[in-house]
Amino acid sequence: MPEPERSAPPLARDDDGPADAPAALLLHDLTGDRRVWRALAGAMSGGFRAIAPDLRGFGESGPLARGDAPSMRQYAADLAALLDGEGIARCALIGAGFGAEVALEFALAEPERARLLVLSGAAPVPDHPAYDEAARAHERRRAEEGRLAGRFGMGRAAALAAETLGGAEARAALRARYRQLDADAFAAAHRARAERGDALPRLASLGTPALVLAGASDPLLAAARLLAETLPRARLETLPDCGAGAPFTAPRAFEAALGAFLGDMRAGADGW
Repeated sequence: MPEPERSAPPLARDDDGPADAPAALLLHDLTGDRRVWRALAGAMSGGFRAIAPDLRGFGESGPLARGDAPSMRQYAADLAALLDGEGIARCALIGAGFGAEVALEFALAEPERARLLVLSGAAPVPDHPAYDEAARAHERRRAEEGRLAGRFGMGRAAALAAETLGGAEARAALRARYRQLDADAFAAAHRARAERGDALPRLASLGTPALVLAGASDPLLAAARLLAETLPRARLETLPDCGAGAPFTAPRAFEAALGAFLGDMRAGADGW
């Protein structure tokens, strides 16, 4: 993989589990940082080295340097640099939302280093005939959040996101979470998503085993189906009574599905 177009400091990260255990990268969405994975990382640390980085510009890996406009390739290259620094040749990648999309970019760039993928909330392309109106509306709203953050700051982006929620308490919690985000990093990641192009032809030849997870009422369920149908070695698991953000809104169901998949991989031809 080429070096990042603009160098960045090493990614801040949590690192749990034995140093010689199989490594797993846990990659957060645009609306959070590495802290969202702490419960799962703790649960995995008995058998894995669970590494949860803050992606470029987020959490303690921010703020972005002046003029930094990272591409999806750069976000993936940052992960490669992290692995190189730790002497890790191969790893599993577990991602939510934008983190899942970065995981896909990494696997496309360095397929020999991606042992397996666990993907929740990923849209492989911004739009597609297979998407239903729920998926299209979700992607339009995400893009508009990024535009608003870039022009006006996180307050306007939060106000738009809060329109989808019922209840004053939920809306207040969302606004508080958005206030913790860096507007430049949030907007830059949205631009990277918009500019990534159509990866479906490349994904159709990616041989990495993958688990695609979606809630039964997730607005991106159609995108999850498309992703699972495109990846040659993917399985789709739909979690009942769950909407968006399955790893965090249905953590027990997510962890059970993840555990079963990892067990199958260890027992099968891809065993570690």
